[in-house]
Amino acid sequence: MANLTRRGLLTGSWRGNATAFRPPWSGDEHHFLLECQRCNSCLPVCETRVLRRGQGGYPEVDFSLGECTFCYACAEACTQQIFSPRETSPWEHTLFIGDTCMAYSQVECRSCQDACEPQAITFIPSSQGISLPQLNRTTCNACGGCISACPVSALTMRHADAN
Repeated sequence: MANLTRRGLLTGSWRGNATAFRPPWSGDEHHFLLECQRCNSCLPVCETRVLRRGQGGYPEVDFSLGECTFCYACAEACTQQIFSPRETSPWEHTLFIGDTCMAYSQVECRSCQDACEPQAITFIPSSQGISLPQLNRTTCNACGGCISACPVSALTMRHADAN
């Protein structure tokens, strides 16, 4: 929903930005916004510092800062009953490789593959001479480690329901 207030105009949120990526195991966005007290106790315990104070003071994951290691520290630091048990899926996000990927412009780059710990991104030889990226969605855990490694911001994370 667009934010047509003065603050919304100045911060750019009038554009109706997509829903933020909340900490892992935080569940449904509506439930999270109702229950989170914005105490930010989860921010300093994030081992990779990808959690930041987002719009409205709610914590959100910024994949441009690095990857989520799914350490569960954010959930353990929370005083509210917001987070799901660690045994459940941390979130339903999906990685996408966009058209701006340098390999699609005949430029050799494998930064995302090098940053992908679960090895979900591989490069397959193509008839054009440059190997093209291929994402194994089964192997990808949506940690976001490849996003900050991409020199042209070709990788994006999306909510599973936004596909």
